[in-house]
Amino acid sequence: MSARRLVLGLARAVQDAVAAHHGAVDLVLTGGETARRVLDALAVTELDPVGQVHHGAVHLSTPDGRSVVTRPGSFGDPDSLRHIVQALRPHSMERKVTS
Repeated sequence: MSARRLVLGLARAVQDAVAAHHGAVDLVLTGGETARRVLDALAVTELDPVGQVHHGAVHLSTPDGRSVVTRPGSFGDPDSLRHIVQALRPHSMERKVTS
């Protein structure tokens, strides 16, 4: 399978998953071509910059309020994705302690 067909298949799979989910879905996309194809499949034509999660990882928002983080595949340390998730959902990674 060619790289292009693989990327297009991935974009369609993400499109199907987002369509099956009820409510807004935030995205973390790595790799320039992959990110572009996924955004095209989801008909996202406008992104507004929010900030930088870490070097190379850019937090953006769509007109409908979804968050999108893009990161080139060659950027980020081993904790890169964890840092991105924490930036998108700062309280989701915290343990709740009850007594």
